[in-house]
Amino acid sequence: MVQLCPRCGNTNDDAVKFCTNCGNPLDPRVVQSVRSATPSPGLVLPVAPPGSKKSFRIITIAVVAIIVILAALYFLQASGIVRTFPFLSPAVTPRITPVATSYVTIATPLPETTPTMVITTGIATITGTPITSPAPTKAVVCPSDRRACDNSCTDIMTDQSNCGACGVPCSSSQTCVQGICMVGCTDDETSCTDGCHDLMYDAQNCGACGNSCPVGLACNKSVCAPTLATAIPTYSG
Repeated sequence: MVQLCPRCGNTNDDAVKFCTNCGNPLDPRVVQSVRSATPSPGLVLPVAPPGSKKSFRIITIAVVAIIVILAALYFLQASGIVRTFPFLSPAVTPRITPVATSYVTIATPLPETTPTMVITTGIATITGTPITSPAPTKAVVCPSDRRACDNSCTDIMTDQSNCGACGVPCSSSQTCVQGICMVGCTDDETSCTDGCHDLMYDAQNCGACGNSCPVGLACNKSVCAPTLATAIPTYSG
């Protein structure tokens, strides 16, 4: 005798109390009916293929595991820990950093216009540009004690029109002395930087301005010389 499982239809031995396929407890009433029933010759009872229930459970567990794995990967992708699916990553807009640039303005000179001369005659009109050549200039070369002023060599130490420098004139009452405009002196005196002096007999300006005679000497005709002793005659009574 065999026992028929009412859940999965699996046939079990007579001594088995639980179905060997699904584990369902076997009903004694079903067992009794199976025992009493005698199959007719040629009748085949439907029997579930062995192991179908186990395959269904395995497929169900595999589907659940795949769903759990996909959910975990999506969470990691959203949190930025793992970049598994590039298409799920949010679009990143590149930052544009402004770069300081210096500009240099170059001024382009305008072309100079050349005057055009037009000559009209009874036959034709002649247009041409007059050609002028610059006047030749000659460099002025002066000796070391002269200065070139107005294309001429002059002594700026004594020149009334260029006293001390080109273009510095002295007035009519002044005289250019050592490049300085001084007040005019009499015919017997010479204009020095500190005034008018008689260079013939001035011991502080003997023969030249600023030429002082040593102590004990006097200026006599522009020469520093010893003082002449004056003899005083004596008379005895």
